[in-house]
Amino acid sequence: MAYSEIEVDAISERHPVRAFLAYWTLHANDTVIPPRSRINPAEIAGVLPWLMVLEVLRFHSTTEFRYRLAGTGCTDLFGIDYTGKMLGENLTPEGAAIRRHEFARVLEEGRPILSATNLPIQTKDFIKVYRGVFPVTASGNGTDQIFVVIAPLATECAVRLPACV
Repeated sequence: MAYSEIEVDAISERHPVRAFLAYWTLHANDTVIPPRSRINPAEIAGVLPWLMVLEVLRFHSTTEFRYRLAGTGCTDLFGIDYTGKMLGENLTPEGAAIRRHEFARVLEEGRPILSATNLPIQTKDFIKVYRGVFPVTASGNGTDQIFVVIAPLATECAVRLPACV
């Protein structure tokens, strides 16, 4: 399965990507990008294993991304703990390019992107996943964190979240 952007209706209601989209939308309410302070980990416990948080690092003419947190489901899925690593480490060149493009669009457009794809890791590229990429602001000055929820197609929320209803 090549990378393809999809609509929310393509994803099961109990999949972590769709659950987090509902939660993100609820907390964005009066702003375009929800503040990090509105996101309560206790409210999304079923999604946390599948969540990765990236910091947006802006330099003079470049933007880089560092993984601040990788959930246990992601670490098990990838076979790597990405926490503290830079985007591109342990990814195929094509996978890294797709992610950079996707993250740049999220920064520019300020809206989530949903996709279906294979894992961009050479030894695991047979695993099909849904991905959701979500802009978040910690500082209140635009997107400075990106939340990525990624889980195999058949994954469901471990608990019934209000966002899954």
